[in-house]
Amino acid sequence: MAKILFAPVHVAGHFFPTIPVAHALKKRGHEVIYISEINMKDYVEGEGFTHYRVGPGVWAGNLPEKFPQVLKLRGNPRIHFILKNVYLGLAPYYIKDSLPIVKREKPDLMLFDCFSYPGRLVAEMTNTPWVTMAMFLGLIPSREMPPYSFGLPPPKNLLQEMIYGVWWQGLALYIKRYDRIINSMRKDFGLPPVYRAFLDSAISPYLYLAFTAFGFEYFQKNLPPQIHLVGPSLWNRPRNYQAPDWLAKFPEKRPAVYITIGTVESVYERSFFQLVMEAFREIPDVQGLMTVCYPGKDINGMAVPSNLRIEQYIPNSEIIPKVDLVVHHAGFNTTMDCMVYNKPAVAVPMEGDQNENGRRIEVSGVGYRLPYKGLTPVKLRQAIMKALKDENLKTSVAKISKELNQMNGPETSADLIEQFLKTKKPVYRSDFKK
Repeated sequence: MAKILFAPVHVAGHFFPTIPVAHALKKRGHEVIYISEINMKDYVEGEGFTHYRVGPGVWAGNLPEKFPQVLKLRGNPRIHFILKNVYLGLAPYYIKDSLPIVKREKPDLMLFDCFSYPGRLVAEMTNTPWVTMAMFLGLIPSREMPPYSFGLPPPKNLLQEMIYGVWWQGLALYIKRYDRIINSMRKDFGLPPVYRAFLDSAISPYLYLAFTAFGFEYFQKNLPPQIHLVGPSLWNRPRNYQAPDWLAKFPEKRPAVYITIGTVESVYERSFFQLVMEAFREIPDVQGLMTVCYPGKDINGMAVPSNLRIEQYIPNSEIIPKVDLVVHHAGFNTTMDCMVYNKPAVAVPMEGDQNENGRRIEVSGVGYRLPYKGLTPVKLRQAIMKALKDENLKTSVAKISKELNQMNGPETSADLIEQFLKTKKPVYRSDFKK
């Protein structure tokens, strides 16, 4: 049996989908170990896996403390700041910490996601085969795919495809600044430079596992053959979680709405919570539950309407099946949870891949997309009431839910990983013709 090392980005949306895959591999007799920042240690060890800490101790919850500048930025400018100063800026720490672990453990395979920029360098320096895991396909350049992070609709004709192709070329020029950072890092660690270091840095030439499906994702005729859409891989309930007594009786009335903006945006966009409270104050017949992830004076000082409950954390699997609608930030995991549990959504994307997910929610008809810029309690309230009555949303989400529930992302991923381990050759999709 093989020893497999997981090294995902230590953010919930990137990290948690790997856990079901790790369990699928463990059940087949493989040894699974994780390396990550300390904030994921309890989750990993709680699931029965070995965890090694790497990095300088920076994650979403303490990022404003370590990098106060992030609180002055919003949207994509904040994403670029974090990308340059955290994901790339701290990469040498992760590489230096990871190398002795990988050399000592000698894994047969490394798995890391499309934002794990240190992963490829460690894999190359230790001559370890590697597989990419990803939440979406938005970072793969193609004129059939809207340029990443803008939330544009898919192209409808050849002219739009050509425009997107030119836009991707412009984006590639813009992010050459990141190519230079990565290639400088490669030079420091004794590796040669690579072309398109940023866009291609974490696209494994052997196997790429995307936890999505074409019922939700845009179709690409020229999708690289090693990329497999395996379906959802959902994990959002720690083993030691104890559901509160009140949750068994929730909701006391209908309609019921769950509101969340995930672990990262709950750090930056605290004003969103006040906006929700003001919206719910005017719809007393709707029952709401909102999670805020982190406590704070800003929450304690708010006048909460009687029809809205505030909690720090409830696993999606415990609350989404109970409600009629979910208002969320279009984070990938919450987006998938809504579709798997057959619930329509009002998506309020705030940055990065959320813009892409929000547009896909709109295009696939499983929810509404509300721009965060200029959002008011009135606009949010109107969207909630409209979505609760929209039968077309229910029909569309039921269709996609059926497709997703017929897939098994963790087991399919394990099958493909084992095929790669056996053959040592790239694993191509069955529809690929050489």
